[in-house]
Amino acid sequence: MQTGFYFDQARCTGCFTCSVACKDWHDIPAGPANWIRINYREDGKFPKVFVSYVASPCYHCKEPVCAYVCPNEALTKREEDGIVVVDREKCRGDKPCGIVSEAAMGPGYLYGEGLAPCQAACPAGLRIPGYVALIAKGKYEAALDLIRQNMPLPSVCGRVCLHPCETACRRKDVEEPIAIMALKGFVANNVSQQLPERLAQVHEDKVAIVGSGPAGLAAAYDLIRAGYGVTVFESMPVAGGMLSAGIPEHRLPRAALKKDIDYIRALGVEIKTSTPIGPGLSVDDLFNGGYGAVLVTVGAHKGQKLDIPGADLPGVLTGTAFMWDVNFAEKVKVGERVLVVGGGNVAMDCARSSRRLGAREVTVATLECRADLPADADEIVQAEQEGVRVDCELTPVRILGEGGKVSGVEVLGVSGLQFDAQGRPSFQTVAGSGKTFPVDTVIFAIGQTPDLTGLSGKGGVTAGALGAVAVDDETLMSSRPGLFAAGDCVTGATSVIDAIASGQKAAFYINRYLQGDVLRVLSEKAVDPADIKTEIPADVQKAPRQAMPLLGQAERLSSFKEVALGYSSEAAMEEAKRCLNCAGHLCKDVCPYSAPQFAAEEKAKMQKCDLCVDRLAENKKPICVEACPVRALDAGPLDQLMAKYGQVRDAYGFVYSATLEPSIINKPKKRP
Repeated sequence: MQTGFYFDQARCTGCFTCSVACKDWHDIPAGPANWIRINYREDGKFPKVFVSYVASPCYHCKEPVCAYVCPNEALTKREEDGIVVVDREKCRGDKPCGIVSEAAMGPGYLYGEGLAPCQAACPAGLRIPGYVALIAKGKYEAALDLIRQNMPLPSVCGRVCLHPCETACRRKDVEEPIAIMALKGFVANNVSQQLPERLAQVHEDKVAIVGSGPAGLAAAYDLIRAGYGVTVFESMPVAGGMLSAGIPEHRLPRAALKKDIDYIRALGVEIKTSTPIGPGLSVDDLFNGGYGAVLVTVGAHKGQKLDIPGADLPGVLTGTAFMWDVNFAEKVKVGERVLVVGGGNVAMDCARSSRRLGAREVTVATLECRADLPADADEIVQAEQEGVRVDCELTPVRILGEGGKVSGVEVLGVSGLQFDAQGRPSFQTVAGSGKTFPVDTVIFAIGQTPDLTGLSGKGGVTAGALGAVAVDDETLMSSRPGLFAAGDCVTGATSVIDAIASGQKAAFYINRYLQGDVLRVLSEKAVDPADIKTEIPADVQKAPRQAMPLLGQAERLSSFKEVALGYSSEAAMEEAKRCLNCAGHLCKDVCPYSAPQFAAEEKAKMQKCDLCVDRLAENKKPICVEACPVRALDAGPLDQLMAKYGQVRDAYGFVYSATLEPSIINKPKKRP
């Protein structure tokens, strides 16, 4: 019989009696009554105060992932009753669990709340050490489940993420950083797709999302799991936004993108393609059609050209228009000689695609020096392997034409390059440095802006600086209540992972808006990865990063087959074993319910809420239930709780899985 836990937010007064009783019963050292295992939350001002607790009991999983990753084997599952037991003597025992220097971090540092540098650097907040540890143990399905808690597009971000996590990885101080992106891609590739069951809509409100790029899909993913109805409106004939239109298949196969989108659709997100928002279907129509909030995530699809003589000649293209043709047109023609202007990943995509389309000579001309190129280092290396020439510290000054066609580009050398806060460059040209590239095609990949056609005007979005959608920096809501915007149409062209994080932020504030909560919240202080102090053990053996197997160079230029072939199982496990586990508390990182917790004590040991199973065996209620003066808590067989309390629902924020079997039910507070 499955044990359940019941919490009635409407009765809770926030007195902390349950928390104090819990600490006393389990002999936890003195500390704040708001113990981490039962988190108290209060919003609003009297008399409209919203109070809630979030409890994290242990579900005693059939296969507890916490036990697999504990370096000291402090967690075991009892055969007689299936209860997960913690041996506190072994916890943080002989083998180190974390290399963060608690002394160097200062008196305010709490072990259980610490972050690894890679986690702090990830815009989406993935529990990176946790899923890497699971891969090291061969638990690929559990690793993918953990990734999907915060990541709607694991197949995509296992291929095209800028991986700031790897830049922050402390393994680089030994030899090379962990291949975190490749490991994510490995589990996304090697765990068979099992589509989830459709989630029930538990809130009356629906949300309309305009655009199905990474920001829109991320917001849809979070909102559907929060219990809202979600419809995505996409103007293109396929979903994915710039993921479909802007990235070539040799980096992001369409099957991988479809895999992630199919998962989101299976949750209940409706995606309407070939449905632009404009004169035929306006923002006003969406609000009038029953949507409580509208989120605009149309990206930045308008490519830019330099305002120089000859920029309007036939054969002078923008990177976004060129990549659209590469991905969607039946035939794309480029000349034998192509010059790509720009130094980012879009420029490399254009250059490498041009080679695949038959261009004999392809040159990338960049403002930046080689060391400062914004493109991923692997993309630059692979481009050069494929015959692309990268020429740095140059700016085009004139495009030459002959017979109505492009014939060449005049360039000058630059010095003193700087970028302002909006990313606009300033530099000096170098006298006598001019030269001419004879070319047939010029592709500008120097930046992108949003296309707000059909969205601006009365009742719609308002354009701000540089043509971006104007929103509140914190809440992402526009001047019209309920109208939000996120992603590249707000920030300008960034990265896939930054767009995902922006969509997640928008989903958070849309939820607060629709629930009537105080929209602004006291934001958590961001942790700079550089401020996390670690002590790498002296006995760490060097283990070079596993090389990514690549498609042969000759085969690359004859097709758009994916170049990165992915790790084998053996290589993935070896790569994952290189992780130094900077922050520790892997048990907490991998647990879908954050049941393992660490009290504020010296050499903090792990504990978890186990619903007082020993008391239940004696027909007694958990101590928090008995202590609650207003009877807001209850526990017992799940079916009896369901029968006793009637209209309840599963608690928000937990992973729903046939294996994990969540057993918390929750009665939401009625809003004033």
